[in-house]
Amino acid sequence: MEFLWNLVAFVIALGVLVSFHEYGHFWVARKLGVKVLTFSVGFGKPLFEKTGKDGVRYVLAAVPLGGYVKMLDEREAPVKPEEVSMAFNRQSVWTRIAIVLAGPVANFLLAIALYWIVFISGQNVIIPVVGEIDETSIAGKAGLSYRDQIIAVDGESVTTLQDMTLKLVARIGEKGHIRFKVSRFKESQFDVKEFDARQTGHSSSTSRMTRELILNIDGWQVDSARPEVMHSLGIYHFLEFSEIGMISSNDAADRAGFRVGDQLISIDGKKADLWQDMAKILALSAGKEVKIEIRRNGELILIPVVIGSQVEDGKKLGKLGISRDFKPFFIKQEYGIVESLSKAVNKTYAMIELTTRVFGKLFSGEISVKSLSGPVSIAKGAGDSANIGLISFLLFVAGISVNLGFINLLPIPMLDGGHLLYFVIELVKGKPLAERTQEFGLQVGMMMVFALMAFAIFNDFSRI
Repeated sequence: MEFLWNLVAFVIALGVLVSFHEYGHFWVARKLGVKVLTFSVGFGKPLFEKTGKDGVRYVLAAVPLGGYVKMLDEREAPVKPEEVSMAFNRQSVWTRIAIVLAGPVANFLLAIALYWIVFISGQNVIIPVVGEIDETSIAGKAGLSYRDQIIAVDGESVTTLQDMTLKLVARIGEKGHIRFKVSRFKESQFDVKEFDARQTGHSSSTSRMTRELILNIDGWQVDSARPEVMHSLGIYHFLEFSEIGMISSNDAADRAGFRVGDQLISIDGKKADLWQDMAKILALSAGKEVKIEIRRNGELILIPVVIGSQVEDGKKLGKLGISRDFKPFFIKQEYGIVESLSKAVNKTYAMIELTTRVFGKLFSGEISVKSLSGPVSIAKGAGDSANIGLISFLLFVAGISVNLGFINLLPIPMLDGGHLLYFVIELVKGKPLAERTQEFGLQVGMMMVFALMAFAIFNDFSRI
């Protein structure tokens, strides 16, 4: 069921991204007088095709990993004398540049539009609050502690967990120091009384005591296969921590005497201080009696409990009857139409800048190529984000749209950036590259792209 959901979300996301990208080429080509023969979303065998009144053949193909816009071109087939002026190869260099550039630009514009919708609609965001610190880690040695709220990274304000994570991602592979500004988190500093779609949190951080921490990152190692930047610094968010926020009446935890605020440490000796680890162990323990070690008011206590059960998707899973209290760690971000547009543009620019830095570090070796993700990871990301909600899915698609636009600008023959490279050379030389040179470059580019795709897919499966 999860596989099917991920697949559907992946196809929808990729279909939207490819359609916008190719429509960028299509729209500019027609506006500049170039005849378009085919507009295809996907590769391979056509699942649907129709010739429109405009004479364009519209195709929906079986493999949704790309698409293409086929234009009239004398290099591919004979052209009628009366249509020669509409052939792509007969256009000026600047016209060809505009047509090729339009695809990536369309992806950036799509990202702006999606971020705009998100900012207007409002989103519930997570505050970066520390739940646990590895005392021997980089963050632990710097003095970061339990319930610290990170409010700035390297002098730039961070309001959300995502803001903080993106700032850290930009520093991967570097040496030197990362500067944190932190304050003590108190639930009362936000006016969040209920977690619903209309609630907005307002921080009063200016009235709180803050302190500066210096993290020495000279020995910073990020797991290339599973690059969790916060964990690599020794930081675990409060929501990852196994602290009980709510207890269901008459369920196993209630009957065994658990209390709100108890921190789970282990289950039958297995580490369970992180919520995801605890949930995995409990899921496999339906009907079993286990001993759960907790921390209550600084004291370690061992509680025996018979795990209850519940049925999900036809499977019998263990149920303790506890949940996290998300309310204190969420605020609602919501802006007006004009301010949302400004923030959407800034967000897209920041994502382009971050993507550029990360790719630069990939090519320089500062970041391992093992961190590359392929279609399997993207499909999982699409499914997970769609499962959370529409806003989360839109944010995911916007981020992938920025990446798609950027990747297509890389100067690799076969990609838009490769064509742009040819056109720049043509501008410098005053004449186009020889056909044989362009064809050779295309073959090399295809091998590079397919090799990169194969490696990314290998990385995907190595993470499963």
